[in-house]
Amino acid sequence: MPRAPGGLIPARSVVARAPVRVADVGGWTDTWFGSPGQVCSLAVGPGVEVAATLVARGTGDELPVRLVSSAVGLDGRTGPSDDGWAFPLPGEHPLLEHAVGTVLESVALPHDVGIEITISGAVPAGASLGTSAAVVVAVLGSLDALVAGGERSPAELARLAHWVETVAAGRESGVQDQWSAVMGGCGLLAVGPYPEARHEVVELSSSTVRALGRRLVTVVFEPHDSSAVHHEVIHLLTACGGAEHDRARHAMRRLAALAAEAASALEHADVDRWAGILSESTEVQGRLHPGLVGPAHHAAIEVARSLGATGWKVNGAGGAGGSLTVIAASRSGAAAELAAALSATDPAWRVVDLTPAPGLSVTNV
Repeated sequence: MPRAPGGLIPARSVVARAPVRVADVGGWTDTWFGSPGQVCSLAVGPGVEVAATLVARGTGDELPVRLVSSAVGLDGRTGPSDDGWAFPLPGEHPLLEHAVGTVLESVALPHDVGIEITISGAVPAGASLGTSAAVVVAVLGSLDALVAGGERSPAELARLAHWVETVAAGRESGVQDQWSAVMGGCGLLAVGPYPEARHEVVELSSSTVRALGRRLVTVVFEPHDSSAVHHEVIHLLTACGGAEHDRARHAMRRLAALAAEAASALEHADVDRWAGILSESTEVQGRLHPGLVGPAHHAAIEVARSLGATGWKVNGAGGAGGSLTVIAASRSGAAAELAAALSATDPAWRVVDLTPAPGLSVTNV
């Protein structure tokens, strides 16, 4: 195969797909302030798709990489600063720019070769479904395959994606989202000492996968933004003792224990027991801080309860906005009835069709 200058093998394109996740039992215990802990979550799709293509670089293209995402109105370029990819330019989208730079800093990209990266997804931004982690995983996976030999292991990609988000981009993040996006399916993640994690696959029977695909209903509210509440939770967990600190730590221990119970229920094909564990997890999340289960969550739970749903989980860290995943009753048509009722409750709510999904995949196009 002919090579571009510098020995780079030109490929038309690679496409990386990564799932998002729902029903994260044990969330909060995978953080720097909440670990050691464990999380059981379910990867679902459609999630995020990233297409990365080698292109001829125009003479006016000072920065070698074009980033496009119609969902967030992004069409810009990125490249190394005078200090290299550790400080990518222009610094407007640090999560994406650092994800790109983390791979390209070790690649001698020829001066006349550029890369176009197009990002798309089926889940609205700010839905508390781990979308940002899925984007970073897919960007890393696509570029690793396109220009770096594709030799990074799944565990390496999960750890690298978490490093990009927390260290390079300076954002708060537990470790579960990156592992779920890479590994897919259902997993039980043991965390500690942070950010170390050990991923165990939770084997699901084909009948369980079908039942989950038929009964999962996820409703997305307004974009998630609960920074004030989250800072209060961090303060509770890092405070030096006191009754409120003790209550918060007790809630964290219960969340971690529920993660193991959730994994066991699914492994034994008991979807309704799993659904009940999701509901208890949401209650404990509310005990950790009442602001983590917001008004929209409560309203949606009442709709779900009235239609015989067997369980529900506030996804992610919770708070204002975000999303709720509900396990509809097992009878025929129950999920469709529930989806219609949720959509009718508030025109701003959006029901998304998400089903169990495999982990990161990268395909040459």
